[in-house]
Amino acid sequence: MEPVRISPYTLIYIWVGVGFLAGLVLLLVGWAKGKTKLGALGLLASTVGGGLLGIFLIVPAVAVFLWLILRRPATTAPVESNVSDAGSFENSPDNAE
Repeated sequence: MEPVRISPYTLIYIWVGVGFLAGLVLLLVGWAKGKTKLGALGLLASTVGGGLLGIFLIVPAVAVFLWLILRRPATTAPVESNVSDAGSFENSPDNAE
């Protein structure tokens, strides 16, 4: 039985495929959470990362984008305005004719 020989290009295609599959998971999670744009960017990052450095870029890309998708949005209290409408611009002393 002969040993299996894999060319470097075939190996790159395999890692691109693995990155694409991992990115599809990100896309589906992003779509489910209403953050499709982040999911699409994660798909792109994991696919390109898979082609460049394989698992060494796929895992960090998936981890970062999954965290970005699943984190809750920053909650800020609504700003209340204490400005009264007592004086408008038309009635200001600076605008007197």
